[in-house]
Amino acid sequence: MAGSGITSLSAGHGFVWRWRGVQVTDKIAFESQSITGQDILNIENVELRRVLIERLGYETFLQQVGGLIRDRDRDSGGERQLVYIPFEDDEPLMVLKVTCPSTRHLHILRVPPDMRNCHQAAAWIAGFNNPDDYNPAIEA
Repeated sequence: MAGSGITSLSAGHGFVWRWRGVQVTDKIAFESQSITGQDILNIENVELRRVLIERLGYETFLQQVGGLIRDRDRDSGGERQLVYIPFEDDEPLMVLKVTCPSTRHLHILRVPPDMRNCHQAAAWIAGFNNPDDYNPAIEA
């Protein structure tokens, strides 16, 4: 279906939709724009919640539900924020919000929930296990 241009099917079509291996409803497949961050927070199925966050997008999800800023600092792109969203029945969602210094585009990058600060998260994204080893001379 991906890229086919099909935007809906009649009720009772009998198809089973999957998004990254997780079974989803017609609404999730065809009307993801109607799903809100609050809807996602109320989903009990952890895998389905992950799919819905991907469908909505991390940026929109964070705009709608907020989150706790665990740390903030600055790099060549400007302010970075390490944002934490707790879930009662699953590990928290942790993301690093960064701005690309060359394009000024905001990127929201998922990181492990045990990250304690922006530098540690940026180092992990760059492939460093030890954040002390991550000292880029130039970031572009």
